[in-house]
Amino acid sequence: MRCAAVDIGTNSCRLLIAEIEGEQWRMLLRTMVTTRIGEGVESQRIISPAAMERTLRGLQVLKEHIARYRAERVRAVGTSALREAVNREEFVEKVHRELGWQVDIISGEEEARLSYLGVKLGLSLDRPPLVVDLGGGSTEFMLENPHSWNMSLPVGAVRAAETGMSDQQIREMLQPLASRISVPDHPMVAVGGTATTLVAMERGLKEYDSRLVHGQKLALDQVKYWRDHLSAMTLEERRQVTGLQPERADIIVPGLRILALIMEQLDYDHLLVSESDILDGIIAGLRGN
Repeated sequence: MRCAAVDIGTNSCRLLIAEIEGEQWRMLLRTMVTTRIGEGVESQRIISPAAMERTLRGLQVLKEHIARYRAERVRAVGTSALREAVNREEFVEKVHRELGWQVDIISGEEEARLSYLGVKLGLSLDRPPLVVDLGGGSTEFMLENPHSWNMSLPVGAVRAAETGMSDQQIREMLQPLASRISVPDHPMVAVGGTATTLVAMERGLKEYDSRLVHGQKLALDQVKYWRDHLSAMTLEERRQVTGLQPERADIIVPGLRILALIMEQLDYDHLLVSESDILDGIIAGLRGN
């Protein structure tokens, strides 16, 4: 059976199509389109007509991929921007009417759980990881140990870029972590476009190749280097950087600032990057059903 998972995120819509055979599954396609549905949601609390139209067009592209691969089951989920937008039901109804999909707007905690499941499926680790899913509108944290917990905080690359968040403001947003985490023995695993783009830039990938990104180790010094290096550039100069998608040029620095501050606050000097994420977690759920 072929299944498809769609993640409608603040910055992009992403798709994973997989062939499921019993308890096993293999990836057939992983792709994305940048739609920036969260543009303006932080200040206006609505999805603008332009953002809605962009996202519907992007989802239509993904639907064409799904049709080409003849996926029998599709699950689409919405995350931070859709959780916050007061007109989310209008968008959900349009998706159902135009594409035939029912969009599940999931909680931050469920988003963290699915991301964690995806990481566990994609990486072999000796110890339970602390998974950090740094998105456009929010960042999710999850850890499984004798005191399992997860947390979703409203700080992300698009949100920080639009509001001009200072480092101090980001630290304040991350403050709830201080009372919840004692993680020195757990590897940090980062998922999301900021982390994967950082590996692509570090490795100078002219064409993105997930096989060269997944499981790579990054040091805090590398995060800080690229944060400072890109901060000194104009937007147009950033668009020319090898490994950086031009449409991410305006949000990569805020994303790296958030990532560096998370690592500093939790006292990590390195992390692992995972391509396996919420999409893989969704596929695992479809497999189980």
